[in-house]
Amino acid sequence: MWEEAKGKETLASPVLQQFLRASLDTMEDEAWTKGLSCELSRWLSSSLSSSGEKSFLYKALGTVLGACKEVLHIQEKLLQHLEEANAEEPSEAQGMISLLSHAAESNFHTVLDTLTMFASRLCKGQKGRISRRKKMELDSRRAQATRSALILAHGSLALRASKEQLLARLEGDIVGNILLLYSCSCRDLQNTLALLQSITDFSSAFQAAGDSACFNPSLKGKLLEILTDLLKKYYLGTPVSPVPLKVVLALEQLSKLKPSLGGKDMCDLLILCCKIIVTHPSAEMMLKIRKSQQAARYLQLLQTSLKALGRLMVVLLETETTSGFFQNTVHRSMTSGNMWERKRALQTCSQLLAACEERGRGDACKHFGSLVGLLAPLTCDPMPTSRQLAVTCLSSLLRIQAKATNRVIQTGDIGSLCEGLNDRSTVCQLQTSSKIARIVCRSFSLEHTIDFMMAVKDTFRKAKGMRVRAAGKWMITFLQMHGKDICRDLDLSPIVYILRSCMSSLQHSTNMPFLCQAAAILTRCHADVTIDSFFHRR
Repeated sequence: MWEEAKGKETLASPVLQQFLRASLDTMEDEAWTKGLSCELSRWLSSSLSSSGEKSFLYKALGTVLGACKEVLHIQEKLLQHLEEANAEEPSEAQGMISLLSHAAESNFHTVLDTLTMFASRLCKGQKGRISRRKKMELDSRRAQATRSALILAHGSLALRASKEQLLARLEGDIVGNILLLYSCSCRDLQNTLALLQSITDFSSAFQAAGDSACFNPSLKGKLLEILTDLLKKYYLGTPVSPVPLKVVLALEQLSKLKPSLGGKDMCDLLILCCKIIVTHPSAEMMLKIRKSQQAARYLQLLQTSLKALGRLMVVLLETETTSGFFQNTVHRSMTSGNMWERKRALQTCSQLLAACEERGRGDACKHFGSLVGLLAPLTCDPMPTSRQLAVTCLSSLLRIQAKATNRVIQTGDIGSLCEGLNDRSTVCQLQTSSKIARIVCRSFSLEHTIDFMMAVKDTFRKAKGMRVRAAGKWMITFLQMHGKDICRDLDLSPIVYILRSCMSSLQHSTNMPFLCQAAAILTRCHADVTIDSFFHRR
């Protein structure tokens, strides 16, 4: 059967693997199993690195070693091929991981003990006295690539371990070996990505072990410190690096492990994540990325990271208020001149609002005014996706407020108006935005007036084009609907001061008609107070 499979290994490998497993399940002869492992080992040593045959042989040998019972024999064969493999070749690195993973299915502790032994050899002498030749070997590119492969292998072992095996060996051996290998590596991109993948893997495995399992808080803190350092290192570095994006994926899984870390530490790290994921890459870099060969892969990773960032916020919502999330993750980016940054901020905001809605987090309503003021202009954003996301966020916000106030709010069908926002005509987009404004403004509580006006002011100051016109339309709609109530129940001075400051720092001529109309509305409602406030100097 083996000879027939030569030359068509890709198709034959799954069939041969199943045949091999079935044979081993029915075979009780240890001598036969050892003999087969020796034969497979010989074939593996003589196979070419790039051949599909060698990829299968790694898996096959691992499967047979998993069926062996003699510890010394298993360790001898594993160490032989770990030393022979050239991990600089991606296929060889993957082969090492396959060998260890398949062998660990039935001999987990023996394989992990062997890995610990081999990792110790790779890191031996890093801080002590060793010969120059030995130091060159340990610092070689091959040795560095081997460390990366072994880091990944530990994560793979964690995913395959039973609950009992994982709880017994994760913190001291699996995580301990990963940190040892990383500490004595050159910490290049390959080593760093391997570390992040392994953290993601063993965190997922530990989480699957059950709610009763608690991860070592000290060890979790150390891992968090490493992730923070990596984020800070790459924050001012190359924006197209996958490292910050992978950090978010690792952090998402790590944050789910009990016990929870201190809220301040996690929130600080979340803010840093948002600064990197939401604000980067820049508009110029995005144009370069879209023209590069790796564009599709990087953009896909960016989307995956944005979703992971949203899930991370969901985890933190269990213990934290929403205040810092909105303040530090979306407010600044929603008025950015970078349309991609605005889109990413909207994606993050929509995930956060959806999580608040699902969990009944009424404290999100505290940000109603400022969020409406920030979202309103984005209903006329140049990017169609951003316009739709803005409406999604507004809809979530209205539903959250309805539930929090325990009353039915007549919001109309905002979703049915989305089609108008897809129209290529900017006139149609603005008309649709105005219709949405009338629906949203019906649900406004006057206590959110100042926050709303401040957010509109921010748009007037930073935005341009259709976003400014949309902000002006929403402001006028709001004042037309609530002007009398505002003049009766609120102090007009702060509102007039906001309008006056907008006029004094006017950057776009399109703002002035809206500001004059707003002043006229307030004057009609309460002339004396409005005029006094306008001409009162502060």
